[in-house]
Amino acid sequence: MGEFELIRKYFTLHSNEVNLEQNCVQLGIGDDCALINIPHGDVLAVSTDTFLEGTHFFKDTNPFAIGFKSLAVNLSDLAAMGAEPVAFTLALTLPDSNEDFIAEFSRGLFTIADRFRISLVGGDTTRGPLSVTITVMGKTPCNEAIRRSGARDNDVICVSGALGGAAYGVALRYDKSKIHGNPDSAKAFNLLDYPNPRMDLVPFMHKYRVNSALDISDGFLGDLKHILDSSEKSAEIDIKDIPISEALHNLPADEQLNYALNGGDDYEICFTLSEKDYLLWQDDYKSGKAPKIYRVGTIKELSDNRISKGNRVTFTENGKAVSRHIDRNSFSHF
Repeated sequence: MGEFELIRKYFTLHSNEVNLEQNCVQLGIGDDCALINIPHGDVLAVSTDTFLEGTHFFKDTNPFAIGFKSLAVNLSDLAAMGAEPVAFTLALTLPDSNEDFIAEFSRGLFTIADRFRISLVGGDTTRGPLSVTITVMGKTPCNEAIRRSGARDNDVICVSGALGGAAYGVALRYDKSKIHGNPDSAKAFNLLDYPNPRMDLVPFMHKYRVNSALDISDGFLGDLKHILDSSEKSAEIDIKDIPISEALHNLPADEQLNYALNGGDDYEICFTLSEKDYLLWQDDYKSGKAPKIYRVGTIKELSDNRISKGNRVTFTENGKAVSRHIDRNSFSHF
């Protein structure tokens, strides 16, 4: 199948159906550029992620899951900034025009695109080692985008869901001898392959005046450090408050904690807000009006001592300082 027939059959026809319902998209696939309308009073939020075989997904990963996750991780970036999805582009590099692979990849991609009403508006296809690059666009009111740099002293640090399960899925894929008879492998693989971008949090993040946020892609501690560095703050984390994925509950406690603190691919949101706004959120949660969130720590003023040690996070357990060693080995490409 030729390049343009491939695009038409598996991408253009579906995206045109979606574009008819997406008021922000003036022109999608089919011209030299897409045309996007941004409503008055909004700004455009843009994020790009590249998904490489052997780095971001295993060679035997289901193509449906590759398509699904490649868009999901980008939508997670929009959620962290408090933005609503509008459109995305896809640059797809394929070793060959395997129609079975492309059909399943496209089905996974549009399954999540349809769920969040986001339009594919352009991109590129080429031949080479399998690679997926998606640029996602969203909109958020001017001056209301939620940045990493807004954390304030005494803010409550929250996460939106349980952590560590997807990283356990990665470990099991590396060591397949531990999969057979493992009651938790299916849970771990589902968390790894089908992350849930937390777009449901966006209106509540604005309502409760979240001060800083980012999505947890490389591990909670590593990603929290980005907030602390950008905001010039430190943090105190109570390890008993870290929500542990159910996929980890049959592992030793130290392993559970390590996966939850340092494992990547969670795509939950880490955010900070004032004590007052946290309590308002909790009140609404208890009455069924807001999603559940987990309080895990507190933002602190950054002392000179912590700057010199390069360590912005301290740990407590039930309010007391933790003396034992806790790993801090979140994912890094280099």
